[in-house]
Amino acid sequence: MMVRDALSGREPREMIMPGVPAVTPFVAAATEAAALCRRAREDGFVYLPRLLPEDRLSRLRTVVDAALTARGWVVNGRTDPALRLGGWDDERWVAFLGDVLPTDAYRRLAAAPEILAVVRHILGAEPRFHVGDVCRLVSPGAFDLTTPPHQDAAYVAEPTEVWTAWIPIGPCPLALGPLALLAGSHTGGLRQHAPVTNGSGGIAVPDDAPWRSLDLEAGDVIVFSALTVHRALPNVTADQLRVSVDYRYRPAR
Repeated sequence: MMVRDALSGREPREMIMPGVPAVTPFVAAATEAAALCRRAREDGFVYLPRLLPEDRLSRLRTVVDAALTARGWVVNGRTDPALRLGGWDDERWVAFLGDVLPTDAYRRLAAAPEILAVVRHILGAEPRFHVGDVCRLVSPGAFDLTTPPHQDAAYVAEPTEVWTAWIPIGPCPLALGPLALLAGSHTGGLRQHAPVTNGSGGIAVPDDAPWRSLDLEAGDVIVFSALTVHRALPNVTADQLRVSVDYRYRPAR
């Protein structure tokens, strides 16, 4: 089925790709407070296209690009699939986080006023930073390292009222493996989980689960509840590394 995202004006494209679960497009959330909160309550997430201007991302993109280039993980915009980045226990990735997470650019993006305003509306309180922020890397073709369906509440400390902002720091089309979410899945509470390790674990969902996702652009943001079931789509590109960041928030009360 060909789908046009009427809100963003993007060209229609085939939403079913080899190796990628079928998805339907996100619907952009209104930024007006009442409508935004209603969407968050109903779906357990909000999709906010182009919420962040380019200058909010450029400093962090520079930091990440420098760390990737210094390691030889990206050369002339391309990566070697044999690197197989994406494992949670990969010591190379942990060292990379040590270069990126403490930087001013990484923390400044977490405090972007556009993100804080959205989270403030959803929480109905002033947001404060929670634990578990991360910068994720996923190699092309590393399908066994793709994050499976799960709820953050099973793995994050003190998850009550925690919401996450998920941000690609560059364009992230379906082929690169953006986030996919199940609307309304937060209403059933915490489900039984197996530990998420290198593509296995998490929770079982039907093969025809109605996942929602979309080709994402730089500046797009998805904010979702710790109880919302979500997953990564596989990176089916030939030589592109997927890079995204997570920031977690809870009410300051």
